[in-house]
Amino acid sequence: MKTEKVIIEVSTDGLYSAYMPSDEYNFGLAGYGDTEQEAIEDFYECVSEMRELEEVEGRTFPDLLFQFEHAVGYVVPESASYFVAEDSEGYNEDKSEARQ
Repeated sequence: MKTEKVIIEVSTDGLYSAYMPSDEYNFGLAGYGDTEQEAIEDFYECVSEMRELEEVEGRTFPDLLFQFEHAVGYVVPESASYFVAEDSEGYNEDKSEARQ
């Protein structure tokens, strides 16, 4: 399983994004929302949709673990609560607890 970094940012208009900056794959992954948690949830929805598309296209979606990191200069809100590392199935690194 390969670990890919996912950057979390907040824009000047207050909207959040979570995106995988890697260009190693033939796809990109990103999520957006009004909160950090919504952006992460949208990111995982994107992962699910991309997995389905890759299967339809006859390709295998890679087995990935996601490491969420905040962009330089980002201030983590006190309300932030999410797993730091989850795989593409939504499980934390030791696979002991499913993502909500």
